[in-house]
Amino acid sequence: MITIISPTTTMNFDKNIRLNKQSIPIFKDDIDYLIKLLKSLKKEELSNLMNLSEDLTILNHNRHKNLSTKNNPKCESILAFDGEVFNCMKIYEFTHEDFDFANGNIRILSGLYGILKPFDLIEPYRLEMKSKLVNNRGDDLYKFWKDKITQNIMNELSTHKNKILINLASSEYLKCIDLKSIKKDYTFIDINFKEYNSSKDTYQTKGLYAKRARGYMTSFIIRNKIDKISDLKKFNIDGYSFNENLSDDNKLVFTR
Repeated sequence: MITIISPTTTMNFDKNIRLNKQSIPIFKDDIDYLIKLLKSLKKEELSNLMNLSEDLTILNHNRHKNLSTKNNPKCESILAFDGEVFNCMKIYEFTHEDFDFANGNIRILSGLYGILKPFDLIEPYRLEMKSKLVNNRGDDLYKFWKDKITQNIMNELSTHKNKILINLASSEYLKCIDLKSIKKDYTFIDINFKEYNSSKDTYQTKGLYAKRARGYMTSFIIRNKIDKISDLKKFNIDGYSFNENLSDDNKLVFTR
């Protein structure tokens, strides 16, 4: 069973955690190509591409100039990202066994790196998957990455006992995977989190809460070494519980 999650635009390379295992992202040639594209962008072009403020434009323009240089900081991907999902994973509480399980079963999607194992070393960058960065495969990153990421996931799933792909990524990042191809040979399960709205007597998805819940569930999977759907349904953190009535064979819904 493999679980996919999204990266974050905020990064922190100063966490007081050190891992004794590192690896290199798999798509080196593709990454090098995208780095060249990023380095070629002027500040105004970068700002327009990513809709950034002046301060963020300067920060990321400098980041991209330093990519692949000798002294540029590198960090394991599971430690580098710093948004709601990763904060709610409470990575600082992980054991060595937790990190090892994560490296074998969690994958982080990325606009620059394609797909990352938690131990893969990355550098500070900003490139969201939705970015309309014209490249040698099309006019956006979905065209650049879809075939490569999909094939990589299928190759990895073929080596797992339970050949299940669990989606805890956002819709923006899920679009970089060809689900039609995945579903031909493997089981795909989408995870939804919903809040009860008493005034409308219905359940609704709320973005911030959903992000946090994805982090809680990712941590739940890692800490409990989960590789079965039946065990995934036992998730009961922060008031959420499995809602069988709203779920189906390809979707698990957790409500509170």
